[in-house]
Amino acid sequence: MSIGRPSLATPILVLLATGATGAYGCGSEGDVLVSRYAAPLDAPYEAENVTFTTPAGLSLAGTLTLPIGTGPSPGLVMISGSGRQDRDEHIRGVGPGYRPFRQIADTLSRRGIATFRLDDRGVGGSDAGPDSATVFDVADDFRAALAYLRNRPEIDPERLALLGHSEGGVIAPMVAASDTSLAALVLLAGPAYTLQRVNRFQRGKQFERAGTLTPEEIESELDRTDRGAELTALRNPWRGAVWNYDPLPTARTVRVPVLLLQGATDVQISPEQADTLAAAFRDGGNADITLHLFHETNHMFLWDDGQSLEGYRALPSDQVRKDVLGVLADWLVRRVGGLGDEALEAS
Repeated sequence: MSIGRPSLATPILVLLATGATGAYGCGSEGDVLVSRYAAPLDAPYEAENVTFTTPAGLSLAGTLTLPIGTGPSPGLVMISGSGRQDRDEHIRGVGPGYRPFRQIADTLSRRGIATFRLDDRGVGGSDAGPDSATVFDVADDFRAALAYLRNRPEIDPERLALLGHSEGGVIAPMVAASDTSLAALVLLAGPAYTLQRVNRFQRGKQFERAGTLTPEEIESELDRTDRGAELTALRNPWRGAVWNYDPLPTARTVRVPVLLLQGATDVQISPEQADTLAAAFRDGGNADITLHLFHETNHMFLWDDGQSLEGYRALPSDQVRKDVLGVLADWLVRRVGGLGDEALEAS
């Protein structure tokens, strides 16, 4: 069966308790059932499980949260990381409660911002599509998701934002570069480098954590295995399409406000990539760029001091850090509106 956004175990797998990583190492789920979701009883928003059809003829499923009684609301569409992800971006290898997109949806919807999170192609309620699909095809899925929201009467079509996590941070700028009516862009641990360079970094981290090689020996081993890693990637249409794809030229064409969130202990997307991305956005003439680096925070935006070698399941919490959610919500309220605008303007 075609699954879309395929997953292939990479050396960074050693840092996960279970599961396999995808192209940029965010992680992937195993068999995923259709995720039915109801808003919490105390929530000031409603949740609707919806499907829509893309111009390519694919049926995609997701959950739309709609704040109650606020009129046409601003909205956010979320793009998950590499591998097979359900609409919550649940990754069992991280922890049983790790559902970052559900946490983001709840946080933002309580602040008056509608959210739309989707099952990836071939996951849950979404069609698989062809085996030959690449990130460029999936970018069209999210253009269609934005178009769907613009036709919903509960949504203000002029106040839509896009969020991408990990590999989603490659796809989201592609969409933002071609959508002049988008109001904001958020990247969580978005790559600034080609997959080839990211893959080498991740392999190096594996050797480093094993503790059996000197830095010079690690570099030698990486040089020796580079060609094999490239051949493996190029045999797969998804990874082959981004092996040498440079995200920076696309970033230079994005004109909407951008928020970059990055964890300082991320061993999958090296932290300096956030600075590199920010510089690229600014080099293109975009002056509204905000960057937040969170200390003791990993690729999944969990608390992580970087000392554990036992994987994500050994961490004390599988919940996205509250300060990350707070910065995200405050920034979006300032850019697209929502609840709390007056308080934020006065602060």
